[in-house]
Amino acid sequence: MATTTQAFVKVCMDGAPYLRKVDLKMYSSYQQLSDALAKMFSSFTMRKVMDVVNSSEYVPSYEDKDGDWMLVGDVPWEYVPFLAS
Repeated sequence: MATTTQAFVKVCMDGAPYLRKVDLKMYSSYQQLSDALAKMFSSFTMRKVMDVVNSSEYVPSYEDKDGDWMLVGDVPWEYVPFLAS
């Protein structure tokens, strides 16, 4: 029986009253992840979530293992360590 490796992370948005858990292995790029987050939080953003390239009022960011806040896209998707196959 084959096991599937997953890379779950919690995501949230300022103003949204809940957290979501997503499996990053389901996406193959930051653009796909950004699109999924836009759908996920659309009732709170009125579709204002965009990727960093398109710029927007909302910019996806994450907290790294050292506690520093980084912009999504600072590290190329294929170099994100826990996404390596």
